Amino acid sequence: MKEILYSVYYVVLTNSLQSVFGNGSLNIALNKNATQVSTLNNNVSRFGPRNANDGKRNQVATNGDCTHTTDKDPVKWWTVDFGNMYTIESVHIYARTDCCLERHSDFEIRIHNTSDWSSQFSLCYKQIGQAPTEIIINCTDRLSGKYLTVYKKNDRHNYPLTLCEVEVYGNEVTGKTVNTNTLKPTTGTTITNQIRHKMN
Repeated sequence: MKEILYSVYYVVLTNSLQSVFGNGSLNIALNKNATQVSTLNNNVSRFGPRNANDGKRNQVATNGDCTHTTDKDPVKWWTVDFGNMYTIESVHIYARTDCCLERHSDFEIRIHNTSDWSSQFSLCYKQIGQAPTEIIINCTDRLSGKYLTVYKKNDRHNYPLTLCEVEVYGNEVTGKTVNTNTLKPTTGTTITNQIRHKMN
């Protein structure tokens, strides 16, 4: 009987830990406050900013699990507030796969300390051209910030910004280790950042 109870306890505990830590590392963006420049048709429940950090990796935007800005904003952006300062280790982006793959292109990942991402930020990564629908970006400069923004400048195509999930892994600046396990999603294309640029 004790063995059965221990087995049940182990399964429950394991499932609980997986819900928090995923596959071994804590996603510091999960369910944190997120905002974006605009929302398609003002339909927040279907295309709002929280769809990109709700823990769902569904990549079909028509199911209502992705963000979607309008197409005529001068710049498109999505921002998550971690609540505290973190040193960013990697960023995992899941884009929509049901349509319009060419829209997932020409964007930047910016790390910043204040909500003003336009004037003071550190550039973790800059995508030129179309990106894979699953991409893992390593911030090799150990950039620190309280916010992360996915930024996309408007171009002649007027492509909107659509994100199905953005996962961020890192360590709290206070010294508390947020993730010590190196096991993270590895199904996407991994890119080690070669663009190291900082604006002050």
